[in-house]
Amino acid sequence: MREPGLEKALRAAGGPAALARAIGVTRGAVSQWRRVPPERIAAVSRATGLAPHELDPALASGAAGFAEAQSAFMAKPVGRDLPAEALALGLDPQAIAEAALRRAISEEKARRWNEENKDAIAAHNRWVEEHGLPLAEYHMF
Repeated sequence: MREPGLEKALRAAGGPAALARAIGVTRGAVSQWRRVPPERIAAVSRATGLAPHELDPALASGAAGFAEAQSAFMAKPVGRDLPAEALALGLDPQAIAEAALRRAISEEKARRWNEENKDAIAAHNRWVEEHGLPLAEYHMF
């Protein structure tokens, strides 16, 4: 049984074959859907003129997958309209959020490592200033 959002999209496009052509997938792929896959919402929205939240009601109050990011520990939740707007523009808000989190985690780990090792780094730098680089006479650059 198909979800209402997919039914709307199929009616708006003129059937599974027309929707498949419009978004560049096979008719068989569309025929197997029970709902519009999250990665296809932006394309289906553009092809049918339907808003992303009409295709997936979860987007009306934020994108699916963002519930975890909006949990109580966050000081400022993601704006309710941002994920839907990103999807309408053909962007993948979940991938963008994941990349931003990976970058933030990496930067924080580097900052903490530098903080934890600042004494050793300072000692090494002092040693190099006093004695020069080890094996400097063998460097070809």
